[in-house]
Amino acid sequence: MATSTGLNIVKASAGSGKTFRLVGEYLKMLFARPMSYRNILAVTFTNKATAEMKERILKELASLSNGGESKYIGFLSDYGSEQEIRAKAPPILK
Repeated sequence: MATSTGLNIVKASAGSGKTFRLVGEYLKMLFARPMSYRNILAVTFTNKATAEMKERILKELASLSNGGESKYIGFLSDYGSEQEIRAKAPPILK
């Protein structure tokens, strides 16, 4: 992943976890600044990949909001304890 002036580029082969990483980075931006979704551009090469990423983001926020399992708790640890992260998730999802 390359970073330059707020630009993150993820380049990797199929099955290497790109979507997981992209969803995690998107969630980090949302937890850092909940209204930032208005200023985030996530570009993928296919509509299917875009739909999958959007679905995962919404699914993870819903899971965090209702106490379900999430693979992203550790990824979001900079934003508080698990309980704090879960408390922040509902307004972000809304």
